[in-house]
Amino acid sequence: SQQKQSPNSGENIMILRRCAAFRSENRFPALTWGSRVHGGSIWRSSQPKVGLQGNRSPEDERYLAAIGEDARRANLAADARGGGGTSGSYSGCTLKIMDMRPKSAAMGNRTQGYGYENTNNYRGSTINFYGIGNIHAVRDAYQKVNALCLNPNTSDFQWMQLVENTGWPSMIRLILSASWQTAFHVHYNRLPVLIHCSHGWDRTSQVPALAQLLLDPHYRTREGFSTLVEKDFLSFGHPFHTRCGHGEGRNEQGGDEGQLSPIFLQFLDCVFQLVNQFPDYFEFNPRYLLLLSEHVYSCRFGTLLCDSEREREVVAGTRQRTYCIWKYLDSIPELVNPTFDRAASDGAGILLMPLPMLMRNVALWTDRYCMYGAKSTMPCVPPSLRHAYPPIYVAKCPTEQPLILHTVRNSVEGTLQRAMEDVEMWRETALAALQEVKELKKKELQVDGGIVGDDDGDVSKTNEEDTVKDAS
Repeated sequence: SQQKQSPNSGENIMILRRCAAFRSENRFPALTWGSRVHGGSIWRSSQPKVGLQGNRSPEDERYLAAIGEDARRANLAADARGGGGTSGSYSGCTLKIMDMRPKSAAMGNRTQGYGYENTNNYRGSTINFYGIGNIHAVRDAYQKVNALCLNPNTSDFQWMQLVENTGWPSMIRLILSASWQTAFHVHYNRLPVLIHCSHGWDRTSQVPALAQLLLDPHYRTREGFSTLVEKDFLSFGHPFHTRCGHGEGRNEQGGDEGQLSPIFLQFLDCVFQLVNQFPDYFEFNPRYLLLLSEHVYSCRFGTLLCDSEREREVVAGTRQRTYCIWKYLDSIPELVNPTFDRAASDGAGILLMPLPMLMRNVALWTDRYCMYGAKSTMPCVPPSLRHAYPPIYVAKCPTEQPLILHTVRNSVEGTLQRAMEDVEMWRETALAALQEVKELKKKELQVDGGIVGDDDGDVSKTNEEDTVKDAS
């Protein structure tokens, strides 16, 4: 039987198309997470095409107003049931717009025909800017922190100051702060939150994903985390190939390295901060994130290749032709957090710590950035305790040989071993040279028609032993 079509379906499709036309890259507001008990939700889009003339879209305004109105009705229903959030709407606001860019950058984009929402045209909405840098700022900070960690002449006395001067920890704090505020508005103020930056696939993927880690315990499990990455990065079109430069040489995208930027690695760093500070809330451990960060660039798995779902499924066929990174990570038992309590995590629900606690405990991900460093960064474990502290860089897979992760290692033993090997090599070289000299002397004496007596031989032997001792 033919399915009945709603009489308003054609009008709704037309509204969505006009909303998409008003947004950069046609990325109209789309739901990525919603509460099951109240009207709090997370939406994401790209920047509107406002321009210098202050262009408007009645369809876009109507669409966002409908989101706020539906959230208000859901909150009223939750209040009638006696549940929901901890407070009502906040200051008469029905929709919170969070622009991840600095306000100066958002205003500058108006000269290119884009910009940000005018809240006078969007009834019941407020907008805030969160000052997260663009892909070029991220790339510059990443290069600085890498150069600092790999430089053998880096000052150890000013280490923390030098790390802060790279700007990388500040970017991590900005992203975590925006994610925390998103979760706060969704959970406590029960508001629908619209998040966007410029194109809606870099900062707009990072912040909603981190907010969902704070809001939903399911995404703090291994299965949930893989779903989160598949949804907010892969399905929403984060351009992995463009940002990571898979298969391309240096500067092939332009003299300024084009669009290369470690956006996904920065997201993993933010997740590491949460796991490092609150390990009992996560089923996976930091080694899980470290191994995932390495395979972002290894091209060994097809999961994180290409720029869109169409390229992965239709053009490249990565799902049929390559292995899945999630199955590989799930097969390694050492990547599971043994202290994770699923029942306690599910019971706790939201993970919303005081914001200063989260900001002040941001630390450098030394396992990632110092993995090839010339200096030892991780503390050494005494030999008597090594059985209780297995090396964190060894991960065993049931189907493969033990996998060595390139984390920071204790270089003292290796240095001593190399020094002893050098001593033994030079000792053998000295003995061989002395033996060669002795043979040459014998031949010279034989040519002269006589051989030195026993006294000279004893003296020569004694000198040889002294020379060997001096060489040793």
